[in-house]
Amino acid sequence: MGTMKKVISLCAVLFLCGNVFAAAGSPLIEVISLTKAVELSKKNNPTLLSAEQDIIIAKQRVKEARFMALPQFSFAGTLTRLNLEYPMVLPQEFGGRYLDNSISENFYALRAYAFQPIYTGGRNKSTFRIAKTAHKEAKVKHETVKRDVVSTTKKAFYTLLFKKKILEISDFWSKQAKNLSPKIKKDKWEAIEVKTFISGLNSERAAYEKDLRLAKKIFQKVIGRQTIPPVDISGEFGIHQVKIDRNKSLITAMEMRSELKSEIYKAQIDEIAVNMAMIKSYPNVYLGASYDVVGYNTFAQNDVKSNNWIASLAIKLPIPWDTWTQVNQRRAQQRKGDLKRSDLRDEIRFEVINANENLDFWQKESEKRKDILVKIKKEYRDSIRKNNLPMSALRTLKEVYSFDKSYIESVYEQTMAKIKLEWAQGRDFIQ
Repeated sequence: MGTMKKVISLCAVLFLCGNVFAAAGSPLIEVISLTKAVELSKKNNPTLLSAEQDIIIAKQRVKEARFMALPQFSFAGTLTRLNLEYPMVLPQEFGGRYLDNSISENFYALRAYAFQPIYTGGRNKSTFRIAKTAHKEAKVKHETVKRDVVSTTKKAFYTLLFKKKILEISDFWSKQAKNLSPKIKKDKWEAIEVKTFISGLNSERAAYEKDLRLAKKIFQKVIGRQTIPPVDISGEFGIHQVKIDRNKSLITAMEMRSELKSEIYKAQIDEIAVNMAMIKSYPNVYLGASYDVVGYNTFAQNDVKSNNWIASLAIKLPIPWDTWTQVNQRRAQQRKGDLKRSDLRDEIRFEVINANENLDFWQKESEKRKDILVKIKKEYRDSIRKNNLPMSALRTLKEVYSFDKSYIESVYEQTMAKIKLEWAQGRDFIQ
């Protein structure tokens, strides 16, 4: 009896261990919400990450441009061991100094140098302004990419929800058709029609499964999770009614669209470029100072031959031939930018108006289809409770199934239209 209990206990332990290992070996499915999906897309999208690096680069260029107005310092030291029969000049990299053949064995030189631009005709200031404007433009481009990433993620998320919902509807009506088939009074030809219809439902379901798998792969690619175990999503797929105001959307788009902001910053850069071309012939004024220590022989002997300093004020007046050619080029570029901005405003206006009209249509259409679907589903449920139904019952099921799909498709179109309008106006609707 004791031996039997041990055997039973051992079998129970092995059974539990087997269940644990089986659970451990099964792939885990990560359930992701829309908020989580957007967060992952922002974190993993290479274009957005590259735009973040562009901001860092532009910020460092602003610092570089600011340093141009500060004094420049340098320190140089040279130690030369020599044996000369004739005088020579050191290479430029070693100070470019003249060495007399009377110098014996060792020569050293130390130089401290300071250089300060006093007046550069506004070049340094203009360079700094361009760097600051480019930094702002980099931020705006980052916002543009981020807005595109969010919009793409929303589309992939709701497309996946749509594919799941279509598959659920297909499963539901396939089950209804199979349950309804025995209740139908049918002849030989109608029996063939029933088999054909049910077979078509099965084939359609297989196609929907394929579409769902593809939508999952696209979604995983968008959020940057292609190498992890399968993912699933959680969210509500239904009509999200929003208040449509075309004029307000147009004003919001002109204020919020990052592409238009980017073009405005480009206009500022073009204006600065015209000014820089005009000041190309302005004079430059520099202030410099230098202190030299030159010694012969050895450091131990401390044989310093010279200890010199200089302070210089320099004025450089460039006389270029191509000043006005460059000015005309910059003005032409400025004009091109004006034309591009005008075209961009028209394009944004068209996008907003079109997105408003599209969303308005699908909001009304989806609500209308929803009301009709509720009524015909109720009528259908009331009609199939009897036995010996005519063949028209199955044909009606087919039509109700098609209309159920059309309603879900209208919800999907309304959702996509809402996402498109949010993108067009540059700001999401407040939920």
